[in-house]
Amino acid sequence: MTEDDFLEALFKRMPVPPGELVIPPGDDCAGFRMDDGNLMLIAVDQVIEGRHFLEEGSAAASPGQVGRKVLARNLSDIAAMGGKPLYCLSSVALGSRHDMEWLNGFFDGMLGLCRRCDTHLIGGDLARGAGKTVASLTIVGSVRAEHALRRGGAREGHGFWATGVFGRSFPTGHHLDFEPRIAEGRWLAEKGLAAAMIDVSDGLLIDAGRICRASGVGLFVDTGAVPRRTGDTTLEEALTDGEDYELLFAVPKEKEELLRRDWPFRELPLARLGEFRSAPLPIVFDSSGKPLEFKGRRGWDHFDRE
Repeated sequence: MTEDDFLEALFKRMPVPPGELVIPPGDDCAGFRMDDGNLMLIAVDQVIEGRHFLEEGSAAASPGQVGRKVLARNLSDIAAMGGKPLYCLSSVALGSRHDMEWLNGFFDGMLGLCRRCDTHLIGGDLARGAGKTVASLTIVGSVRAEHALRRGGAREGHGFWATGVFGRSFPTGHHLDFEPRIAEGRWLAEKGLAAAMIDVSDGLLIDAGRICRASGVGLFVDTGAVPRRTGDTTLEEALTDGEDYELLFAVPKEKEELLRRDWPFRELPLARLGEFRSAPLPIVFDSSGKPLEFKGRRGWDHFDRE
């Protein structure tokens, strides 16, 4: 059973909550309708010592980079919905390697990014753990109901687009200093150019597959069009490494030229990687129609790792 299979089964067991839940579990954020016509967006993510950040070697992360990353991961979820971040709450279980000096540095990094993104830390919880440090953050944002982007809006004939470049995020340090695509996500939502969107956390291939699964369509990718982070990044790394935190989105055919013409973020690469089409299975294929995977892998699956 994959992580996605487990979550799909779990969602079926969860009772529907009372109130105005508009976006249920299964997207980058949950969404509740508010009285002003906006949706309240809520998401949670975490970083784990030894998994999301290292303490030793040339790739070791500073405390500030760890605090920044746990917030940035959540900001990326808000971006994927076309939303604006507002508030966050942080929970930290401090491991045996770390002390109050480390914790102060951690919050320096988090608060620095909060200020840049106009997001406010409003509470949380602290504890001393028995082993490794684990930090979790819950974020609250908002989006106009008519602008909210979900994973299930891709249709046959839509183009498949991506921001940025992919692969080797961990060895290059990109996973610690990436910029959440908040402005880009809001622009795509407010202009009505994207029909579905997701951010890349577990890998381009597996996250694109989540759009397929939610939308009920196949995706045919031109693998030669995938932008790679470095000259020696392999196709497998670009498609499966993860932690790129770029945006993948579906664009109706009649809006693709407008996207090309009006895209205002000229310093950020924008690429058309393929097309959504009717297919026997809602998965990702290469341009020849062969299911796209590498030795059975499509990206990072927590149930397939030690």
